[in-house]
Amino acid sequence: MAKAQPQSLPAPDHPQLSIFTEQQQFVWLDDLSLTAQAKDALSFIKAAAIHGLDPEDYHFSLLHKLSQQPTIELARYFDTLLTDAMLDLIHDLAIGRLDPAQADPTWFIPRDKVNPAEELQKALLNPYIKNVLNKLLPPLPQYHQLTHFLSQYRGYQLRGGWQTVPTMPLLRPGDSHQHVPSLRARLITENPSLNLIEVEQTTIYDRQLVETVKQFQARHGLKIDGIVGSETRAALNQSVDDLITKIRVNLERFRWLPDDLGKRYLLVNLGSHQLSAVEDGQIKLNMKVIVGKSQRATPSFNSAMTHLVINPYWNVPHKLARRDLLPKQQANPDYFFLNEFNLFLRNAEVHTPVDPYRINWDEVSALSSEFPYRLQQRPGELNALGRLKFMFPNPWNIYLHDTPDKALFSENQRNFSSGCIRVEDPLALGQFSLNENNAQSWLQSQIDSGQNRGRKLETPLPVYAVYFTIWPDQGEVRFSPDPYGRDSTIAKRL
Repeated sequence: MAKAQPQSLPAPDHPQLSIFTEQQQFVWLDDLSLTAQAKDALSFIKAAAIHGLDPEDYHFSLLHKLSQQPTIELARYFDTLLTDAMLDLIHDLAIGRLDPAQADPTWFIPRDKVNPAEELQKALLNPYIKNVLNKLLPPLPQYHQLTHFLSQYRGYQLRGGWQTVPTMPLLRPGDSHQHVPSLRARLITENPSLNLIEVEQTTIYDRQLVETVKQFQARHGLKIDGIVGSETRAALNQSVDDLITKIRVNLERFRWLPDDLGKRYLLVNLGSHQLSAVEDGQIKLNMKVIVGKSQRATPSFNSAMTHLVINPYWNVPHKLARRDLLPKQQANPDYFFLNEFNLFLRNAEVHTPVDPYRINWDEVSALSSEFPYRLQQRPGELNALGRLKFMFPNPWNIYLHDTPDKALFSENQRNFSSGCIRVEDPLALGQFSLNENNAQSWLQSQIDSGQNRGRKLETPLPVYAVYFTIWPDQGEVRFSPDPYGRDSTIAKRL
């Protein structure tokens, strides 16, 4: 049997190949016939498409062709190429095809370890290798729901996608416009309940169509008002190809996550601005969050919450003090006083408060080396951290916290912070974090005392700040508009 690689055919190159090729016997052939496991392996490679991967990256067409006419000359090559493809696919399904450090440098959640050769050897001991290898897939139910939506949108793609909605003035409920039939035709692809046959010529933006637009807006993270403006029209006119790419990108992110997130954990989705508290695989708590603005984007990372701070002080980061707060004080000499800030000399050995009224703020520079002050906001209703702060160690000094600016939670896109994460319902989050009966009422009593206090968690609570621009939710797929622009790099590499 020829051992050399045939010319013009791809060269198997997985670093663990020698573990299998050093053996004299074939892995996948028996007297030039495919074993049942070989057929299973080819089926497994073909199914890579279900997970947003391209079977051709694993030589599927070539392997399929070679398997139809196995010859003595190509038997060894086929056997080696199939082993190579399986090793690559095991790695990619288990922990992702791409290296997060290259594909998204803002992702700092360590991946699990996988040994493809060990996993393949383990699978080969079972007559049904797919049953073994499928256990390598991400266990989160959202991952498998997303593969379902990928199949659904590929169905739309096979039917030619959808009609675009031409530019038109702001369309409000009850309005009439010549492009309303185009709007209806676009929406019927995903919502067949619209009766296109009877009303396709109707130019009135009627109640049924308004409700369908609202459902679309909810699914795409837009303001749910039924008004078709530029943002809604842009979302409607995303091609099905673009949305399929978006789904594939997010399936890859799921594969980067550890398989075991913990029995109880917090998952903060920076892309959709939502926090979920999970226990035993069940979502116990869901709330809106506010995350870092685009120029101060919150990274993806994991840690473990260790303690809560009640009625916290806010020690203002130096950069934020000179860039954000100094201009406000210069515009209004009462700003620090009215907002209950303590002022200190930054490098003084004795932290004696400085009177802000004794400083000519117009002469103070915002340059880092020339701003000599440290700002601290006292606990209270005006405090930027609100009444509760949730602490977990990380290199960026990011934490979860309450906020006095509750109105911002009504916005659809909520990237307003300087990097930390503001939570909609801090008392409910405190109850989940402490995991004790009556924790919420106890926290409220401590808040009412006005005293600055800390409370250690009995068991550290894992926290995952992740970035997903698609998330399955109660049988629907929710799209986010990629506020940090992190999808494109991953899409190009995939």
